[in-house]
Amino acid sequence: MVHTLPEYAKTVPDLKSRAVMELFPAEADIRGVIPFKPAPGGRYGYMREGALPNNMGFRGINETPSEGHGLINDYTEQCFPIAGNIDVDRVLINRYGMERRSMEERMSIKKKAKVWIDTFMDGDNATEPREFTGIKQRLQAVGSGATSVDGSNYESRLIANSTASGGGALSLSMLDLAISLVENPTHILMPKKMKHRLPAAVRDAGVGGLYTNDKNDMGHRVEMYDGLPILTGYGITPLGAFLPFNEVGYGGGSAVTCSIYVMSFTEMGVCGIETSAMEVKDLGLLDDGVYYRTNIEHDTGICIESPYAAIRLSSITDAAIVK
Repeated sequence: MVHTLPEYAKTVPDLKSRAVMELFPAEADIRGVIPFKPAPGGRYGYMREGALPNNMGFRGINETPSEGHGLINDYTEQCFPIAGNIDVDRVLINRYGMERRSMEERMSIKKKAKVWIDTFMDGDNATEPREFTGIKQRLQAVGSGATSVDGSNYESRLIANSTASGGGALSLSMLDLAISLVENPTHILMPKKMKHRLPAAVRDAGVGGLYTNDKNDMGHRVEMYDGLPILTGYGITPLGAFLPFNEVGYGGGSAVTCSIYVMSFTEMGVCGIETSAMEVKDLGLLDDGVYYRTNIEHDTGICIESPYAAIRLSSITDAAIVK
């Protein structure tokens, strides 16, 4: 059954397990919207259109239709366990109560959520075989030269906001183009610093833009561009920024640019895969009599079923937004 983590958490009868699961979307917004599919045995196979058949056309009376077939490519994705034991000394619980254990668990969840999000973005199974490959490695330009990154080649899943050395300020027209090149877009991923520049662009009569904000059913503020909720990965932590300005742009130069991603978080778009749903186990006081242990484990990966379910807009500098 396909579900998001918040949807699954509602079905978990154990209150502590449910509470732990509900913390993940609070610490990593992507985990709250990406759907997960079952991957029995840790593998998920799917098919993707390669080429349409070339035999379809009108025929005359008493003529035999031409024969032909399209090309369908087979893909397989794999799950990788992300896990951790949260141990809290019994003495600390005696001193400060169970709230101390809860605080340790929240801190570990914050770290685990960040690790998953960073892998979702930057994972590379070729260099780190314990993790899945993230979307940055999967969304590549097709072809060579400027036409490979200007949006004219639909197969190219990377377009450049600027081809100049060192990149350039975010162009809203390029962001609009990126959105138009994604099939059924649902969300935009961007750095907090860039999201905070959108209201200023709206106030500037010479720039404008489609930025809006509203509140969801929980009363939380939701910021959107062109009707698509903006996600910023994880909250404010001492562990670094989501999508930092540390990339070399398409045109070369210093590593001072970032990327924005337009995503279709849907069952047939960008989704997670899992051997089973996230497991949270309270193992209680261990045999050594010293530590209380909570184990959290999720055997998981990702897949992009549609070739047009996501795109990367690269070469963006930390500067005021332009048209």
